[in-house]
Amino acid sequence: MKSIRPAVMTVADGIHEVCIHVGSKLMEKILFNISPDWLNRVIAPPSEVTFRAVAADLLHSLLAGGGAPCVVKLHSLFVLDENSCPLQREFSLLDLYPDSGEPGPSALL
Repeated sequence: MKSIRPAVMTVADGIHEVCIHVGSKLMEKILFNISPDWLNRVIAPPSEVTFRAVAADLLHSLLAGGGAPCVVKLHSLFVLDENSCPLQREFSLLDLYPDSGEPGPSALL
């Protein structure tokens, strides 16, 4: 069985843009454990809409402004030079869940 590859999620507010690495295990959870073989399949012929497109649209609607608030847990790594200027910035998504106060069974990880 194939596995889902890690991905990069771009988050932008119109001025700033940040790329966030998303690991394979979290990608599987985000894609609702859909088999990688199914992601490129068309949902219902003659439509050309794939399971991948539906999952991407759903994730976008969950995270886009105006939706219900959610908590995003990130790991950040900053490498600075001797003048504290950033040489490298890396962000990794650790978890994502609805903002109900505390992560519960609805948390992805």
